[in-house]
Amino acid sequence: MKNILITFCMVVLIYPSSQGQKNWKASDYKPVPYRKVMVLAKVLDTRAKKQLEDYTAKLLKDKGIVAIPAYANVMKTDGVSREAFLKIADSLQVDALLVYEVNGTQKHTEVTSTVSVGVGVGGYGGYAATSVPISANTRQVTAVKMSVYFYNRASVDEQWAKELSGSTADGTDKLAYTFAKATVKDMMNDGLFVTKK
Repeated sequence: MKNILITFCMVVLIYPSSQGQKNWKASDYKPVPYRKVMVLAKVLDTRAKKQLEDYTAKLLKDKGIVAIPAYANVMKTDGVSREAFLKIADSLQVDALLVYEVNGTQKHTEVTSTVSVGVGVGGYGGYAATSVPISANTRQVTAVKMSVYFYNRASVDEQWAKELSGSTADGTDKLAYTFAKATVKDMMNDGLFVTKK
């Protein structure tokens, strides 16, 4: 019993540190006040793009960070040179950029039972029972892996990065909110912004 308790404590202590290693921050990063942060989701699905950008911008605003979604402020982001993008950013008073990029997706079919019937077997003082599905629904679910990068004017390279993974089983809206919430929480925890006291 004592060995089981020690093993459990080791797992509990190790698990949060392995989760934290999915974030990276530049060693020389220093938080500065940003006029605005633009959120850009490089996602092909227009609805999912808007959901991810809107949720992230709103959650940042809730933390006192002025943030705007790219889809509502920039007509074209693909193929735009850095210099051209900086001019657009200047006109919008954007000092930092948060970019979501899809690393990979994998579709699979998920089966859910809708009607089940109880089946029992008894005899010689024993009884076993189980539910057997007689009708089932199937749906296409997409597993999504993403990276999110934070850039600012002080450097050409990213200043912070995070890996995300999830599933569209509950819809893109729920997945977008989950990704946005995890991103903003870790950005705040990693001290990327100057916060008002």
